[in-house]
Amino acid sequence: MTRSLRYPRLMSIENFRTPNFQLVAELLEWIVKKFEPESNLDAHEVQTEADRVAFIKNAVLLMLQNSRIKMNPKKLYQADGHAVQELLPAMKILYQAKAEDPNTDNSPKWTQVKNKLSSKMQEVRITRQLSSQLPETGALLSELLSRQEFISQQHERAASRAVPLAEAEKVLQATVQNIAQETEQLSNKLNNVASDEAELDEKIERKKREYEQLQKRFAKLQSFRPQYMDEYERFEERLKKLYEVYVLNFRNLSYLRKVHDDLARSERQRQEELEKAMRMAVEKMRLEQEKKDAIGLHDDDGSDAPLVDRRQSVRKVYGNMMGGDASDDDEDDEDDEDDEIIRMDDNVAQHHKRELHRQEEDEERSEADYMVGITTAHVADDAKSDLSSGDDF
Repeated sequence: MTRSLRYPRLMSIENFRTPNFQLVAELLEWIVKKFEPESNLDAHEVQTEADRVAFIKNAVLLMLQNSRIKMNPKKLYQADGHAVQELLPAMKILYQAKAEDPNTDNSPKWTQVKNKLSSKMQEVRITRQLSSQLPETGALLSELLSRQEFISQQHERAASRAVPLAEAEKVLQATVQNIAQETEQLSNKLNNVASDEAELDEKIERKKREYEQLQKRFAKLQSFRPQYMDEYERFEERLKKLYEVYVLNFRNLSYLRKVHDDLARSERQRQEELEKAMRMAVEKMRLEQEKKDAIGLHDDDGSDAPLVDRRQSVRKVYGNMMGGDASDDDEDDEDDEDDEIIRMDDNVAQHHKRELHRQEEDEERSEADYMVGITTAHVADDAKSDLSSGDDF
């Protein structure tokens, strides 16, 4: 049977001649996971006796909850042939489910099963109703039986004595008088109903008149116009106009602030790009000048003397072995280098002047924006003063 159900290992009944708990635990775990795939049973984690007991309890509880199969945990714990007898019902269910042909039409069987289930459910509901009625019926029956004993005793006592006619006549006369009094009271109440109806009609008429008066008064109050209403409407119109002016100024101010922020951002970006370009140009010129100085020093002196500052090296060379012509050429080169350095300084100075000019323009723009905000605030204050200049309303 396990082979047909594709159990991962082969086994026979000889494996259970002696207790083998590990094999029983693995087989039980495999069966439980066939019915409940999401169960967290693990036979490999069973080490101690407490783990074995907990494993068996959890497996038996899961089988009972999911498939309504009852197993004896004591026999499963023995892990011998008795454990196989407990495992066989669950394996038979799995084997029968596998042996059924999936192509066969099970709809008639399913309808029969549903009909049986519905009839059984109806019987269960009837049984529940009867079980709830049994205590009440028993209590009522007990009470009636106790009354029957009391009534029978009273009946026997009444039948055992003779009733005198005079006394019976008096009782009947008293009963008749009581009935006559009750009839008179009922007739009085019926007569009073007419008077009560008249009083109620009078009250309804009075309430109607009061309601009509209140309706007329309400109509007068609705048509009444207070003296301050004209002034209130005038101030309301003025408030609407002032609010429109305020909204317009607020929108203009927000737009100007946004434009100012955009201009400041673009200006900062442009300044950063200019500074970067300037630094790159100065670095390039410095490298070219160092190369020229290194080449000039190498031509003048072939020794391994250390390099010095280009201005000092140029200015300290006054001549050489070639005479006055060579010194004149060196002086011309020195003048050219000095002119180039002067031009670099002039460019840096002009760049600083442009930066200062831009900063002054930014300050002027911020002052103008600040004046716009002050003007807007003054306009709002004037609007508030115009609003509060009138009388209180």
